[in-house]
Order: sequence, then C-alpha cells, then structure tokens
Amino acid sequence: MQAIPMKRLQAADQVLGVVLCALLQPVRWLRALRRNPAPIARNVLLIKFWGIGSLQLLTPAVNALRRRHPDARLTLLTLAANAEFVRGLGVFDEVLTLDVQSGRGPAGWFRIHTRILRLLAGLRRRRFDRVYDFEFFTRFSALVSLATGARETSGFASPHVNRGGFHRRTVPFNRYWHVARNFRALAGGENGHEVEPDDLVPFTPTDAQRASVRAKLVRAGLPAGRPFVVLNPNAGELSLERRWPATSFAELARVLANDDGVPVVLVGSPSEAEYVHSIAARVGDVTRGHVLDLSGQLSVGELCAALADAHTVVTNDSGPMHIAAALATPTIGLFGPETPVMYGPLGERASALWRPPVCSPCINVHENKVANCVRGFPECLVNLSVEVVLEETRAWMLDAELVPAARRAARGGLHVLRGGMPADREHSIP
Repeated sequence: MQAIPMKRLQAADQVLGVVLCALLQPVRWLRALRRNPAPIARNVLLIKFWGIGSLQLLTPAVNALRRRHPDARLTLLTLAANAEFVRGLGVFDEVLTLDVQSGRGPAGWFRIHTRILRLLAGLRRRRFDRVYDFEFFTRFSALVSLATGARETSGFASPHVNRGGFHRRTVPFNRYWHVARNFRALAGGENGHEVEPDDLVPFTPTDAQRASVRAKLVRAGLPAGRPFVVLNPNAGELSLERRWPATSFAELARVLANDDGVPVVLVGSPSEAEYVHSIAARVGDVTRGHVLDLSGQLSVGELCAALADAHTVVTNDSGPMHIAAALATPTIGLFGPETPVMYGPLGERASALWRPPVCSPCINVHENKVANCVRGFPECLVNLSVEVVLEETRAWMLDAELVPAARRAARGGLHVLRGGMPADREHSIP
C-alpha cells in the first residue's frame, strides 16, 4: 500500500483540523473548570509524528524530561515508518505508532480514520498524566493531546496558527533558536545555552546491520575495508526544494571518484530510488574509483550503519544529515531555502554550507515548511557550486587522511557553520 501524500495530509489538517478545533471548544471549556492539580507524572506521552531528523533532534529534550520526571515512563507516539529508527535510539520506554500506509482514495482515508479512532481509544485507556506535543503547529497532534484526557498537556504556540487552545501549557517556537533547543524548551529544560553535540543520543547500529551493509557494498564492487564517502541527494517529501541540483551531485561524485580515487556511495529510500538512479546515470563511467548506488536497498537501520561507517557524508538538509552528524561522522549539510540557524547539523565534525540570496530562507515551520520561491528557481542552492562543496568535502577527507594536503585549496565567500555554530573561517558573502 502507498501512503497518502504528505501535502494531502497537510490539507486535511488545515481543513478538517480547523473544523474539529471549533467543534471541540466546549470540551476545552469543561476542562478549564477542573482546577485540581495534576498528579506526579508517572506516565508521560511524547508526540512527534513527522521527520526522522526531528526525532534525532528530540533526544536532548527526552534527556530533559528524564531529569524533570525521573520516575516516569516515557512513551513516544510516532508514525510506523519511524519505528525502527526511534527504537534504535534507545531513549524511550515504549513506542506507539500510527500507520499511514493505507492506499489512496476514499478507502484509504476510511482506513486511516479507523486507525486513528482505535489509537485514540487506546491512548485514553492508558491514562497519561502528561503529554508533550512536539509537533510544530499541526492541529492533529493538538487534538490527539486533548483526546488522551491527560490533565497537563504542553505544545508549541504561535499567534498566527490556531490549534484550538487545547494545550494547558504553551511555549513559543523561537525561530532564532535551533530546533533542538526549541524541543528542549518545551520539555522544560531551557538553561540559557545552545544544545551541544554531546547532548544528542545517536542511533546505535547493530552488528548485524553493519555486517549487512558491508556485504552489500562488497557485492556492489567495493573492496572490503575500503573507505568511502556517502552522498545523500534527497530531501523529505514535504520540502523537495531543499535538494541541491542533481547535476551538481553527479559532478561531485564523478570528481571524487576520478580525481581523488575515493569510492562514492549514493543512498536513498525506496521512494527516492528513481531520483537517485537518475543521478548515478548522469555520473556515467568512472576510470579510477567506484560510484555505487544503494538507494532503495537499505533499511533504516542499515542506512544508519552506512552513515556510521562512512568517512564523510555530503547531504541535503534532511533526516540523514542529522543522523550522520549525531554519529560523529564528518558531515556536510547543504542549505538553501531553510536556515542552518534552526536546522544546522549538530556534530563535532559537522558543517553547514549556506550562500543565501536576500530571499533566503523562505521555508519555516510557521508555514508548514511550504517554500515560496520568488525567483522561480533555487538560486540559494545553485549558489553552492560544485567547487565549494568539493573543497569542504576534501577538507573533511583531509582530516580523515583520505586525500593529500595538496588537495586542500583556500576557500572564501562562503557562510560556514560547524557543529551548529559559526566556524572560525566564516567569510562575508561577495
């Protein structure tokens, strides 16, 4: 079965969500009459449906909740597609899921509505003491929070988005803070400092997942034990505008393989495989190194194992970027319509490249991450030339001793953030 497209789910949230929020206002008023203090939190629900990268960035907030509610059982509610990843993080006591793989058309919507009603009934029976809704501004998650019957619920608030007023405690989403810090603030852990890379809990690939990836690389033609670079040319379905041009990824792969003799591995989910295949085809034959296409062939756990074993990862602003950075793999995140101030990779060996025109960023969480490009083409990403990305990649490969020092060239005219903070080699944009 296919999942209902994300944009359709967004439209449903905006239309049906507004109607349901209006109809359920009497429930909110009745709840306001209950002035009894909330019990000590023993059973806590965390809600985060969308964004595997956001789930990685959620881990500092989970640690904050552990400190705030040391005796509580923390349960995460997320989408079924995220289950393998969040269980691999090992920070939740239990994971509940909602499956949106229901097919399309009226039958698909009926199946999803049935699953939602069953989910809500199950959540109600569990009698959660507190709910932390980490979705940005969806009405659906606010309605789920209400349906649990929990005495205390917390969520993000914005004067521009009406979520029904169902959360007892609200926290403003600060667009000048990193998303991980916003999550931590909602969890009650704001301490006046930025989130540090060490605050994240990385996914832990199993020995079986690592062995499976290595076997697939060998079968694809990579000699066992050979260092490799991973290229992730994809971005989440919600904002495909975040993709660096396919021609640029193909040229980067060709140069790394031919000029540097470094094996390159292209990755992507099954739904992204066709796009990645087209990039591999653009690379063509290479004379020195290897360019391997493993898109559609890796489970989530195997992808994390590949990112952990890679010597360097070059990736669009996406979930795999945050996973690789948290794993302490040298990671280069490519930014254009979204700002690295909020979404830069958090890692001791991670950097964000951003050369924004005056119109960037044009994507933000307050508008459901819908891009409104006034130029008609992604100038913000085209500004990142292959040469710029190649030099940053070679710098990290130099740190990993994959290329000789002579390969490292001087770089200028580039906005660079490392570890989520401006690098000491940040330059003004010419």
